[in-house]
Amino acid sequence: MHPRNLRVGLAGAGFLASALALVLAGAPTSAFAETRGYVISMVHTATYANTDTCPDGYNGSLADLKVRRLVRRGFSEEEAVAILANGGVDRDGNRVAIAELPELDGIRVNPGNVPVLVSDPRIHTAYGRFAYGFNLNGRVEPDAFENPDSGERGVDNQMWRALGCFEVYQVRRPVRPYNEDIAWDTALDAMPAWLMSISGDDLDGDGEVTVTFDRALNVAMRDARGGVLSGATYVVDPDPRSHSVFQGRIDDGVLTIEPGDFSIQGESQFYAILRFTGTRLWMRMAEDGSASGIIGGYQPWRDYFHYLAIRGEENAQVDLAGVYYALRRLADGVPHPETGENTAISAAYFLEAVPAFHATLSGEVVAASVGPGPLLSGPAVQENVTLDPE
Repeated sequence: MHPRNLRVGLAGAGFLASALALVLAGAPTSAFAETRGYVISMVHTATYANTDTCPDGYNGSLADLKVRRLVRRGFSEEEAVAILANGGVDRDGNRVAIAELPELDGIRVNPGNVPVLVSDPRIHTAYGRFAYGFNLNGRVEPDAFENPDSGERGVDNQMWRALGCFEVYQVRRPVRPYNEDIAWDTALDAMPAWLMSISGDDLDGDGEVTVTFDRALNVAMRDARGGVLSGATYVVDPDPRSHSVFQGRIDDGVLTIEPGDFSIQGESQFYAILRFTGTRLWMRMAEDGSASGIIGGYQPWRDYFHYLAIRGEENAQVDLAGVYYALRRLADGVPHPETGENTAISAAYFLEAVPAFHATLSGEVVAASVGPGPLLSGPAVQENVTLDPE
């Protein structure tokens, strides 16, 4: 590996010298000829809004939801719009409660905490020909989607079906759902970074590889434009709860994996945990060393609802009770052993990653950052993470 293809960002001159020595000597040492490291620079629900997505109608925005609730309570649509425009005050100066807060033991509670106390509003759900995701059950069913990038048919993505008719999800790349974009941007500066590494005999060609996901001990480093810095160094968290290993392949620059279990810890205001069974991955490896694609599988549907409930309706911009019932109704995987009710839902997420070094707490470089650019690209390891090159 030629040193001019490496981009590093290490804090501390001693560790920098040690790490460079390891890299130039051929580190990391493993059964494979090479291990390349990445840090996840973006993740969000895979959306694909199209003209045929919501043939039965749209759920609209949060404002539309509030208007419908006021109309159900006896206000005309004109009155409801006027109340919202006046900050929740009617024409007589009376404060109007807009939120639907069910009662539990005489106490009004957030519907996100106990959604079953609210009747199912039967929200509109998504259809259409295309959606991102994977054929998880091996069948091509009449209402299944087609992946617009890979062309795979029989795509199972019931998560998109549940969310796709809310205005906040009516977007396509590079636009991100506003609620998730804000959550990710906030988490980026507080949540330990998510890492991916690829090991193989020749990562510039086709062949078998091993793909590993881990969480870091330090947060993601930003570049001058606010994005995630390429070439920084991250210390791998040894906690096995965020460690997932897959066998995979690279063919014509596209990375895929054999199905397996995936789990990585997040933070409360973002996904508290992202996990799948029957995990699939499809990522295109770019010439600049970055990678982008989709990851998915069967996700516990309550995990995603928990994320929305923590955000609350104002920030999530959805009908919480409506999404709860839709996720529960559309769940299509991992049936409960006693009740038979599906506990997971087919889902897919966009994933982007940039090159990064991975190191252990002892200072060993276990994955190298590969991509064009200068040898040194700025500090990456936080001051509160101690590395001992000895």
